[in-house]
Amino acid sequence: MTLKLHNSWKAVSHVLTVVNLVLLMVLTGQGFNYREARGKKVPFAANMLLLLVLCVAVAATVYGVM
Repeated sequence: MTLKLHNSWKAVSHVLTVVNLVLLMVLTGQGFNYREARGKKVPFAANMLLLLVLCVAVAATVYGVM
């Protein structure tokens, strides 16, 4: 049970890392190399905080322009 939970959190954290990279790419207008980002390990709490900050920044940028 613990191993399944650990693998689930690891998968969710990996998806959040990719989502954060895409949001950062949208904000900066630059691309990223997925092969380099594939091996990165970011803690789940840091991913959630970064996701919140990047979503607010993207929303402010998009709605500020309109």
